[in-house]
Amino acid sequence: MFARMGITLLLGSLYMWWAEVEHFPFGPKEVRRLLLARGFGGFFGLLGIYYSLMYLPLGEATVITFLAPIVACWACSVLMHQPFTRKEQVAGFVSLLGVVLIARPISFFSIHTGDTPVTGGAADVVPATNATASTRLESVDNVTSAQRLTAVGVALIGVFGAASAYTTIRWIGQRAHPLISVNYFAAWTTIVTTTVLLFVPGMDFKLPSGLRQWACLIFLGVCGFIMQIMLTAGLSYEKSSRATNMVYTQMLFALAFDKLVFDTTPGVLSIFGSSLILGSALYIAVQQDPSKKSHNKETADRDEEIGLMANDDDGRFDQSNKQRQPNGVQELRIQTVRT
Repeated sequence: MFARMGITLLLGSLYMWWAEVEHFPFGPKEVRRLLLARGFGGFFGLLGIYYSLMYLPLGEATVITFLAPIVACWACSVLMHQPFTRKEQVAGFVSLLGVVLIARPISFFSIHTGDTPVTGGAADVVPATNATASTRLESVDNVTSAQRLTAVGVALIGVFGAASAYTTIRWIGQRAHPLISVNYFAAWTTIVTTTVLLFVPGMDFKLPSGLRQWACLIFLGVCGFIMQIMLTAGLSYEKSSRATNMVYTQMLFALAFDKLVFDTTPGVLSIFGSSLILGSALYIAVQQDPSKKSHNKETADRDEEIGLMANDDDGRFDQSNKQRQPNGVQELRIQTVRT
């Protein structure tokens, strides 16, 4: 957490200073409280998944984490009255079902299916890999009930933290540059992790040993930096729930990189779960934005109303002309018609 978010904070600050981004570094005054809430929620979202991975199987921690997008969509519909249509709700739950089939929590799948579960992190989470999955499955067998219950509770706190981060990003919208929002999250996480490393016994800071570890660390920071920018920009510019539901597509990339890097072939359930996620994402992507749809309907109704008013005005104008015509003219027209 310290390395990844520290690199994100450094890169974000350097870019905004170089590009002279407006309101750098604290953002506009009217959204600073929301920016603080975004950093606070994002930190607890990150803490929730990391802590739960210590005591929960990888699949169960993943499924709990992926409750965040649905909670965020519901919160945006209640707090900001943003659209969360029935189609988007169904697509979100179908995507969550796909995550369950890929991660295969032990609580749901007690029978081993022959392929190791794959998991990707949430928006503010570093994805885990299958390289540590078997080791973790052995270590979680020694977890006590109290530790497991605590891990579930912390994971749920992480869900609400990540959901609050999504919600505040959409609430801020385009009033602040996406990198300012990213910097608040990175700064908060860096400050907390630095304090822990300095004052908590047993938590020591160690520099990478060797060129390979340095390269992996820098690569992790750069990828996390790019991911945070894209996520924040997408949630800021898109007011519907479609952008939030796209978070589930991380599982597709996790499966793809698992095959490319670790040569792990996904099983039938993983392929079926991936199909559910991909189908839901495509279905939501092609749907028209409900706000734009209602705006177009209002525009059409207004144009129709203007047209009707114009016809009424023309009718009243003809009728008034008839009333204003002299009697002689009317009699002359009647005689002409008779002839």
